[in-house]
Amino acid sequence: MEVCNNMNVFEEFNHLVKELETDKVRYALVGGVAMAFYTEPRFTRDIDLLIDSEDFEKTKGILEKEGYFPSASPWTFKRVPIELHRFLKVLDEDEMIINILIAEIKEVRRIIRDSVEAESEEGRIKIASRKDLIWLKRMRDSKQDRADIEKLEDEKDK
Repeated sequence: MEVCNNMNVFEEFNHLVKELETDKVRYALVGGVAMAFYTEPRFTRDIDLLIDSEDFEKTKGILEKEGYFPSASPWTFKRVPIELHRFLKVLDEDEMIINILIAEIKEVRRIIRDSVEAESEEGRIKIASRKDLIWLKRMRDSKQDRADIEKLEDEKDK
């Protein structure tokens, strides 16, 4: 699931997670990378982190310290009150994209609170539960989200 050649996605992500943990940022991994913990990995061009709105400034500071910069104006999803902030890091010819999704209401903050800890070769990571990933994907409802929901529900039955 390489996004870039010179930057190892998992090493980069693991380093960021350690920074988030050190600063006590409340987060849950969502999106394509989170999918890899429940079903087979799929190619993704970014890492999606759901964070508590109160932790945005801390998170932004961590990302900027690590060489990331805002790369688009923030936007809000139509069907769910989550604001997305996209950060980009460029190294040589490679780029790494981190999407920070800000949980502003209780229902979405609960996803962070109810996240599950998963072990990876790189360490422990907090991931949205399968049920919450499905809920988020239903709210966004893209073609990729519908395919992901099908995979998540199929794996649950095994």
